[in-house]
Amino acid sequence: MPAKIPQKALRDDDLFYFLQCATVASPSTRDWELRAAEEEYALGRYQEYLRFLEGDEWFSLRATGQEKTRWTGRVRSRGKSWAMELVLKDAYPEIPPACRIPELMHFTDRKLEDPALGLRICDMHMEQHYWWDPHSSLALYLKREVSYWVEAIVQEVERKGWL
Repeated sequence: MPAKIPQKALRDDDLFYFLQCATVASPSTRDWELRAAEEEYALGRYQEYLRFLEGDEWFSLRATGQEKTRWTGRVRSRGKSWAMELVLKDAYPEIPPACRIPELMHFTDRKLEDPALGLRICDMHMEQHYWWDPHSSLALYLKREVSYWVEAIVQEVERKGWL
């Protein structure tokens, strides 16, 4: 029987409990395959939700290998599209994923070198992760961090006439 979704998730005011994973497992652990399947399921439910609510999706994302620690795809806004990559560190899900959207990083000072990955990533974390816990999924990260960061950058770039 799968682990229960934490009650905290069910009390979340926006009720995105379907973007949670029941299994808490890191990439190097025995249960990672189950967690990765739950991540894919949550992404699929989020895309269904977006199609229903907004009539379209603003991202496409898929795992790039069997390990399912790197996910690549596209992020879209205002008729434009940019390459996106999410990277899960060894400590995931205790820590959120790292996100890279190289073309949009040129327009923000919110970027940093990640020594663990050896990559420059987008720093979308504007405050402490009061909402993140080990049951949080990639889909919830897209909803709560990536979507707001992308919209803020695109809105500012468009306002300045660069888009």
